[in-house]
Amino acid sequence: METLLFTVLIFFAVRGVVQSYRVDGESMMPSLQSDELLLVNKAVYWKVDEDSPLAGLAGSDPDGTGERYLFHPPERGEVIVFEPPEDLGRDYIKRVIGVPEDLVQIRDQAVFVNGERLEEPYIGQSPMDSFVSGKTEWRVPPGRLFVLGDNRSGSSDSRAWGFVEMRKVVGKATVTYWPASEVGGIPGTILLPLIWR
Repeated sequence: METLLFTVLIFFAVRGVVQSYRVDGESMMPSLQSDELLLVNKAVYWKVDEDSPLAGLAGSDPDGTGERYLFHPPERGEVIVFEPPEDLGRDYIKRVIGVPEDLVQIRDQAVFVNGERLEEPYIGQSPMDSFVSGKTEWRVPPGRLFVLGDNRSGSSDSRAWGFVEMRKVVGKATVTYWPASEVGGIPGTILLPLIWR
């Protein structure tokens, strides 16, 4: 009985830190292929209440909720898994392009953040100048993220449905573990699977 209880405890502890995710679709190609399996680091974006004893160790409160990130909030270039803006019954995976207060622009077949052109060796095609809404410029509000799929011509992302609420981010995609031929880090991200990165 003790072994069973210990096993259940370990299972839930691990589930609180790491989650498996299956890529569905081609929106992140060529970085991620459909049906690849990933490990998602949920701990990296853990928050603590500003009244918590751990608040002194925590960082900023970028979304104004009174909670602070224990390690760090989502950063530009990270690939994140999040609850979609509309309740579609499954999580999405995209790359963070803009964080709060950033100005994101798409012009001349390139993405610019705060006036600087992004170097994006991980994408398959250049971004379209306009997409669905026809907009080419977005100012990221507090508590939100601007995300894009790496397959710019085949991704439904912030160009179509707007910003991602930071509170809806599940975690950071860290490593691919299936199929065996694709085991490794995710292109365009730093492979540090430890919880603080």
